[in-house]
Parts: sequence; C-alpha cells; structure tokens
Amino acid sequence: MAKITVVGQGECEFDGQFSMLEALDENGFDMPYSCRGGNCGACTVRLISGEVEEIQSPAYDSRKGEILTCSVIPVTDVEIELI
Repeated sequence: MAKITVVGQGECEFDGQFSMLEALDENGFDMPYSCRGGNCGACTVRLISGEVEEIQSPAYDSRKGEILTCSVIPVTDVEIELI
C-alpha cells in the first residue's frame, strides 16, 4: 500500500480506491474538487515527491509538477501540497 501525505494535514494509506481523490475523501481530508472527472482542475495539487499513474485522461491540462487527484493513483508513497 502506498502512503499519501498531505502537507499540513496528515497522511493516509491508498488501499485500492478508484483514485487518489477518493482515498483522501474517504479518509476525511478536506480536498477541493468539483467534477471528479478531470474536466475542471479543482482537485489540482502539487506533487512534491513520489510517483503516480494516470487512470483517466483529463481534459484539464495541469502545469508541470501538478497533478489532478481525481485522475491518478499513487504508485509509490507520495507527498502532495494543496495549491
């Protein structure tokens, strides 16, 4: 299981949920989101460390070093920061 650390908020385990956003939401993190489908960019966070795998091709283009939590799963332990 990969560990997800949110800077300033804590950490949780990724336990096979559909997406990183779903894992964070299920574990009580107050994460921003709107569509959950990669269209709006509301769930964009800065990936500080670790690797993620894209599970759906988002329509929203995030900037370098940023990821959409609704469109990825962690492959390794990751550290993210809300922006």
